[in-house]
Amino acid sequence: MNNINNLLHEHGITEYGIIDFEKLTVINPKLLPNTKVQSVIITLLPYRTGNTVAKDGYNMGLFARIKDYHAVFNRIADMLIPKFKRLYGGDVFFFADHSPIFEKEAAAKCGLGFIGRNSLLINSKYGSFVFIGCFLFSEKLEERLFECEVNCGQCNRCIEACPANAISKSLMCVNMCLSGISQKKKKNEDELNILQQTKTVWGCDICQSVCPYNKNAALSTVYEFDSVALESISAEIIEQMEETEYKQFAFSFRPKKVIAENLLTANGKRDIIEKD
Repeated sequence: MNNINNLLHEHGITEYGIIDFEKLTVINPKLLPNTKVQSVIITLLPYRTGNTVAKDGYNMGLFARIKDYHAVFNRIADMLIPKFKRLYGGDVFFFADHSPIFEKEAAAKCGLGFIGRNSLLINSKYGSFVFIGCFLFSEKLEERLFECEVNCGQCNRCIEACPANAISKSLMCVNMCLSGISQKKKKNEDELNILQQTKTVWGCDICQSVCPYNKNAALSTVYEFDSVALESISAEIIEQMEETEYKQFAFSFRPKKVIAENLLTANGKRDIIEKD
């Protein structure tokens, strides 16, 4: 166990759990490896370093202003997997975001936090500014589970703060969430109106910014996230980016046109958006 602890700490990962694979929910069986999976290490990668400060007045998630977490997580995994194999033998596979298992639920089952009313995993150390990644092992590992003794309680701050009314005590409406809307290729009139009213460009941290668990949360020491930063953004900046630079950001899974149109919408210039 100390070996795993030391390896993860070397890469800024202090929050992790180990759980039997059979306890987890498989949501995408096509992504499962051909070999039998016995154990899973669930890791949390904190990404808020405090060094990137928005200066443009747009509503844009921090995850979109910094280096793409897929690239950061994958680089760390590429270094860890050979070491895990030497320690435990067998096969090891890594996933983040696009995963065969329900990662958020898995993290909660490990006791790494609880799923808040805003549908985000909230960790007691880093709050909700974390990405989840999982290492699947063909070998059996000793479990490392915790009890999470906190929850939202009677707090309704995210419900009250969400300008799209996407959050309630009973559920989070993904279709109404500003973050989800901003990432769609096509938006209807109501969706365009709410993006314009809130000046939303990509993602949204409003529910995170008011969450008490984020107020005094620890900052990340993974400074690779600071290697690129968009403290100010515009349609011109996006258009002038070389493809290699554009690919460094999480929004690059969509073509430039999508985020450029969001910027025009946020500025009330929807009339000059080219129609397909």
